[in-house]
Amino acid sequence: MTVVLQTRHLRKQFGDFVAVEHVDLSISEGELFGFLGPNGAGKTTTIGMILGLLHPSAGRVEILGEEITPEHTDALRHVGALVSTPGFVPYLSGRENLHLLARLYPDVDRGRVEEVLKLVALQEAAARKVRGYSTGMKQRLGLAAAILHRPRLLVLDEPTNGLDPIGMKEIREMLRTLADEGVTIFLSSHLLHEVEQICDRVAILDRGRILAEGEVSHLLQGKRDLEALFMAVVAQS
Repeated sequence: MTVVLQTRHLRKQFGDFVAVEHVDLSISEGELFGFLGPNGAGKTTTIGMILGLLHPSAGRVEILGEEITPEHTDALRHVGALVSTPGFVPYLSGRENLHLLARLYPDVDRGRVEEVLKLVALQEAAARKVRGYSTGMKQRLGLAAAILHRPRLLVLDEPTNGLDPIGMKEIREMLRTLADEGVTIFLSSHLLHEVEQICDRVAILDRGRILAEGEVSHLLQGKRDLEALFMAVVAQS
């Protein structure tokens, strides 16, 4: 099985504060991996290093076997991401925003734009200007933008933010389908019930360190659910 994302002894320090310490991850093709932790645990910093937005103080990030450095970012072309609130041109429609992004990718055509709009259930609102979109609709459009170029690795931070229960279910099913098709998904979320339903493996991070990592079914042995496991692990730290 191809390893798509690997971190080795990953560390990030800001002045005297160590935000991430010795994070080692290995995530394979088609795996749906949950990255969990309380606020301030180091999740966002880790994601920033994976996406090449932050340079590690020590250690390395590899995507498809290529190390990501300020001088070598070619492997990031295989990555799609939805981190924080997605930004779009407000006076353009959802479809027009995707067409604008599609110009960055030589292999993305109009047919692909319509395909991703359908995947995120946004085709009926695609002609409306983004400034009139709800938070949930912007999240859907952000997901469409993230998968537009058919990435091999998808990095998501709270992708169901602003969605109602029906929307959460639809996105959950879409992510599972993408993983079954071979897309590797790195998912950070506070919605532990959602993570428990769709993720193959999870890692729990606190104070910059991984406290637990493994298959969901294995980690849950003796625990009621992922929330109970999460609370027990974090309490011990």
